[in-house]
Amino acid sequence: MSNELWMIYDKAGLDRNSTFVEMFAERGKPYNIAVKAVLDTEYLSLLKKGIRPCAVLVRAICPAINAEFENRKIPVWNSSFVSGICNHKGKTREYLKDTVFCTPTVTCNSDKVNEILDCSVEEVRQYLLENMDFSSKFKEQEKARIGSAKDFVIKTADGHGGSEVYSFQNEAIKLKRALRETDYVIQPMLPVGKESRDMRVYVLKDQIYAAILRHSDEDFRANFSRGGKVEAVSQDQIPQKEVEAILKKFSFGMAGIDFIFEEDGTPVFSEIEDVAGTRMLYRCCPELDIVANYMKEIQKILSAE
Repeated sequence: MSNELWMIYDKAGLDRNSTFVEMFAERGKPYNIAVKAVLDTEYLSLLKKGIRPCAVLVRAICPAINAEFENRKIPVWNSSFVSGICNHKGKTREYLKDTVFCTPTVTCNSDKVNEILDCSVEEVRQYLLENMDFSSKFKEQEKARIGSAKDFVIKTADGHGGSEVYSFQNEAIKLKRALRETDYVIQPMLPVGKESRDMRVYVLKDQIYAAILRHSDEDFRANFSRGGKVEAVSQDQIPQKEVEAILKKFSFGMAGIDFIFEEDGTPVFSEIEDVAGTRMLYRCCPELDIVANYMKEIQKILSAE
């Protein structure tokens, strides 16, 4: 049996993350696992030649790739189910809307967004109230957030790292120029106060691993990649009940679960990063090594087969 673990990337992703691949390669050595980067344009030809890895980490956003390895009975993380749900913000909210309090979300296409950008705030509010598939459990909270919102957020359903996220009030012209043919989600701007705060909870398998708080007093997008300040948080600051409820709905390898914190401290589920990066985790928690721990978990699974 092969001892190669493939990390599947698109070309741009591999160019950005070559050091990440090297980290996995180094952590795989104690287990005699040879980690290899494979482009999303190359893996099929390798499989057709009869070359099979022992396991796969898909770091490209394409559930069909995950499904291909599942169909060939090759261990792959995350699953095609996780990839399909978590790489579409609307589908994620739909799947979890009765599990945890999620940011109210309506999905629409780019043509509809183009229409909405010519509307007033009140017309956008009415659109959300009329088109929202409300939670059976959190309906009143969702209505309250939509009803009190002073602005709305419009973002691509498949965006990552704070990219393609726009303020309806302040960035409509910018968004009109950037519109592309894909799904978008529209959400009320939550009452966060003077400082935007959100938390990335890293999970490994079915356990909470660590959490990082991101905050910004200059931008409603607090992402690290956009200059947000970051700091580690203690276990008692993590919304454990909400994270544990989400963990029961998925089977992860590694992922990042994101929450926005309102001004009064209420955690509101935002999204799940299926291909979560780890730069801010290593920066804030140098004593932790999530890549080493992930490789250890992978080795356990492979040894049990």
